[in-house]
Amino acid sequence: MKRFYKTVTIGADDTCESYKIHLDGKPVHTPARKEFSINGYLLAEKIAEEWRIQGDNIDANTMPLTQLAMTLIDRIIPNYHKLTAEILNYLDTDLVCYRTEEPEIYRTAQETYWNPFVQWAESEFDSLIMTTTGLSPLSQESKLHQTIARFVAGVSPAKFMALYLATIGTGSIILALAFVSGNFGTDAIIHAAFVEEKVKDRIYLGEIYGSAIDQEKKITALYKELDSLVQFLRFSDVPTSGA
Repeated sequence: MKRFYKTVTIGADDTCESYKIHLDGKPVHTPARKEFSINGYLLAEKIAEEWRIQGDNIDANTMPLTQLAMTLIDRIIPNYHKLTAEILNYLDTDLVCYRTEEPEIYRTAQETYWNPFVQWAESEFDSLIMTTTGLSPLSQESKLHQTIARFVAGVSPAKFMALYLATIGTGSIILALAFVSGNFGTDAIIHAAFVEEKVKDRIYLGEIYGSAIDQEKKITALYKELDSLVQFLRFSDVPTSGA
């Protein structure tokens, strides 16, 4: 899309808690034609800067915070209850709870990269988390389901978006909960989410011959998304303009 504006400014509501981006004095709208309103001045400023740095053509790939804000407004908030049910359903099928006994290299890698998240979640939510090496599906304790459901219900819209996208991206609500807690970095989350793929890379000398193209794309895309979410959450936690 050709750049159609010259100036980018920020407008605040009466409370100075919600901000809008104006292009040549006109407010930005989302693809669903909703009001593009942002909580937190610092986040609004970072998003405004994404619009300012565009050249002759607008490149959406260079506007991750703008895209996340629009996702929050158009997709996340209107479908909150549906999306909540979707991610809570991951608990009984969670990636980190289904293990293998053989070969040993896979078992060891799973224990190394998954156990810290299971132990963290058990401590954080005061519940036992069951794991299995069998084929039968698990049913985690109702206490765990209820505690995590209460936690999810209490997070901010921005943090809920991060929780939802991280759950879908990793296949694990436990990894997603650890991610939004801030106790684990993006590298640890990525390694846990793709632990089996990374073991295959070691076996087949991926460092020399390269990883599968589709795998590399998935890892890169998730890494970028999680990195952008970290920034989105950090900036949205600063509500004032400092005036």
